[in-house]
Parts: sequence; C-alpha cells; structure tokens
Amino acid sequence: MLPLRLAALPVAMLALHATSHAATPPVLEPAFRAHVLLGESLDVGQTPRGGRSLVRITGGTVDGPMLHGAVLPGGWDWQLHGAGGCIELHADYMLKADDGSVINVVNHAKACPDATGKQPQMVGMPMFEAPLGRNAWLNSGAYVATITGGSDPAHPAVDIDVYKVR
Repeated sequence: MLPLRLAALPVAMLALHATSHAATPPVLEPAFRAHVLLGESLDVGQTPRGGRSLVRITGGTVDGPMLHGAVLPGGWDWQLHGAGGCIELHADYMLKADDGSVINVVNHAKACPDATGKQPQMVGMPMFEAPLGRNAWLNSGAYVATITGGSDPAHPAVDIDVYKVR
C-alpha cells in the first residue's frame, strides 16, 4: 500500500498547485501580415464531409515587425464548406524572407456561424518550418492567425495576420 500513497503524493501536490495559482492568459504579439494572392478555384465536389475546393496561391507580400518578404507562387488552400455553414481551410505554401531563406507554412483554420447565423472571424493555427539562422524563431512556440478576405474583387486575396503566443 505504501507505494500507492507515495505515487499519489505528486499528483495531489500538482492539483493543489494548479488550484492555488491562476493560469496567466496568453499574450499575442504581432509577428507579420501576409497578403496572399489567390488564383483560380477548382471545385472538387461533394465529399462525405462537405463541399471541397482547391484554391491556388499565386504570390503575395509579407510585412511586419518580425518578418519581411514575399509569398511564393505554387502553394494551395484546400477548403471545406461543411454542414451547418462551417468553413475549414488547410493551406500549404512558402514564404521567402528578405534574407533569402524559404519558410514553409502549413495553416489550419476554421470558422462556424454562431446561433444567429453570423460568420465569425476565421482563426488559424499556422506552423512553420524555417531553416536554421535568422528566422529559426519560427520553428518553436505557438502561433495563431486571423484570416480576412481582400477588398479588391479584381484581385482575389486574403490577409493573414500572424501572432506569436507569449
């Protein structure tokens, strides 16, 4: 019986510690904005999860306090328009920083309408793979992003504001 009691002691201490200190809410630090230009959309059709489409990423710009550069052409955004009005995005594309380093971005985002049917802001969780060097900070930590549609219908685009979670 003694080993069980000793094993339970650290769990009890963690529980006491967790209840005695409130968690500090995360702080979002602006990292950069990517203005992503979009190409044609390919309607894939209905799947068991909803309507699918594939949108080409054709380029764009990156500017912000932590990163400057360009969005490289050749990426894609795999979209799902699901039941209940939910929209899910899975994008995979490359950035080229102003120092010449190429950074892979994989972003998953989702937005579902509220009870009144209003579509909320699209929020994503980008992950980065950057080469070692000046932009290696992107390889660690957590990030969130807001995604909004561009304002020029003649040039389809989205603006992705990326924040580092502190």
